[in-house]
Amino acid sequence: MLIMTGPMRELAERARLDTVTAADLPPGAAEILTAGWAREPDGAWVLAALRRSYSGQRAAFDDLTGYEAAVNGRAVHDLDLPRGTERAALLLRRGYALSRAVLEQVRSVPDAPAITALITVSRSFTEDPEWVGNQTFWAEHEGEQPYVEVDDGFDAELLLSMSQGTV
Repeated sequence: MLIMTGPMRELAERARLDTVTAADLPPGAAEILTAGWAREPDGAWVLAALRRSYSGQRAAFDDLTGYEAAVNGRAVHDLDLPRGTERAALLLRRGYALSRAVLEQVRSVPDAPAITALITVSRSFTEDPEWVGNQTFWAEHEGEQPYVEVDDGFDAELLLSMSQGTV
């Protein structure tokens, strides 16, 4: 399932997500995809490459979902992208390409739960604002709420969520 806010839908049209290929994967994607998914002893599903560089503590989270979103959450690589109006579309294409690859990969993991990806594109809160992107992934856990549910309450936000059924 693919769910977007209105503003993200407009950006997605400009970004032409239907033309995204492996060439849109961000630098570092190969490492993430090669390391794959890992299930931690408490049942959390994390991307192994991201887990290695995560510095937070599991005890800081009351649920698996929040922990997964923290471990699996990263900025969309943008150091090589130009400034300006095209940047937001390029960020979305990169985030979408990686999300699609990660969700496709988890399908081959035995007993893996349903995984959701969240991609955000927003203006930075810096002196010279620029478009930045973030993405994260979390599993469905019985009795836990999703990390974020994209709906009409996010009218001004550029949010996209996708689950395995959309890849």
